[in-house]
Amino acid sequence: MNLEEKGEKAKKKKILVVLTGGTIGSVCTDGVRGIAGDSPYLLLRAFRAVCPDYADCEFEVISPCHLLSENLSCEVWETLYAAISEKLAADRYRGIIVTHGSDTLAYTAAALGMLLRHTSCPVVLTAADRPVNDPRGNGIGNFRAAVDFILRGGCRGVFVSYRRCADGAQVIYLAARLRSADCFCDEFSSYGGAVFGVINESVFCPDASPLNPAAEIRSAPLSPLAPPAIRLSDKKIMLLRAYPGLDYAAISPNGFAAVVHYGYHSATACTEGGDRSLLRFAKRCRACGTDLWLGSFKQTENELYDTSRELLDNGILPFFDMSPEAAYAKAVIAYHLPDANPKAFMRLCVYYEMVGHAVVD
Repeated sequence: MNLEEKGEKAKKKKILVVLTGGTIGSVCTDGVRGIAGDSPYLLLRAFRAVCPDYADCEFEVISPCHLLSENLSCEVWETLYAAISEKLAADRYRGIIVTHGSDTLAYTAAALGMLLRHTSCPVVLTAADRPVNDPRGNGIGNFRAAVDFILRGGCRGVFVSYRRCADGAQVIYLAARLRSADCFCDEFSSYGGAVFGVINESVFCPDASPLNPAAEIRSAPLSPLAPPAIRLSDKKIMLLRAYPGLDYAAISPNGFAAVVHYGYHSATACTEGGDRSLLRFAKRCRACGTDLWLGSFKQTENELYDTSRELLDNGILPFFDMSPEAAYAKAVIAYHLPDANPKAFMRLCVYYEMVGHAVVD
């Protein structure tokens, strides 16, 4: 066996595990969940104990950050992306698993989906509903499904592994389409409705929806989007959601590079009522040099409500067919990429975040 063959054999089942904290890396003590000591490493020990059939899998572990995900910031994305980029350059892994808190999982999944779109091995984010030391939790099952997808999924790119509450299915999501969990059932969903597939008895079963990029995602990797290390916190991005009675006078766009405004499902927002009008807010954005984006518009929709038309006619920028989490993450990246035109970038499909659009390499 030559050195190249030995290297391939060593790589065959070697998986990098990136621990970041979150519920999946926490313990519960006296009714309080938190990260303490070596709690993030309990997951791997529990997995080894519960799943002895995976004894031939070698895990390399790094922990570039250590937090409950509600404390996430764009600086954490910088650290996480740089750490994973450095490891990817070595090209010695079958895949990478990123453990993460569930609260902001959809945001990090979208950001890493775009930033790591060039990866030639699968990168799978996963989380848990309860600490690993709670037998009711799904963390070990979600981690096992991530391992199964890496070993047998046959896909490159960035994904999320999480058990569906409604039927117990171990779902694989496209990272840039993951929607945040609801507050009652803690149920994640996929923007556009179609999940990428499920793990059934350790086998990946892709979903046949035409919305899924089944063929493209098995082809050659995309080109890198950003350098291996990038600042994502120099320019501030605001995310707003429309709701009845929103008083824009209470919101200052000053100091923000852009405001990403997620409107109602028809891509509408209020245009009457003084300070409740997005038109008045748009004037304030223009005055302080802040780009104002509104969405999510449907690319296939040929008709607009007169309110939406009026908003666009007044210089508000449209974005298309994206979840709020993906739109925010994309804007953060767009306004930090070296030599990029943010307005052009926001209209490109970077990594399947725009449902029904072809990815632009």
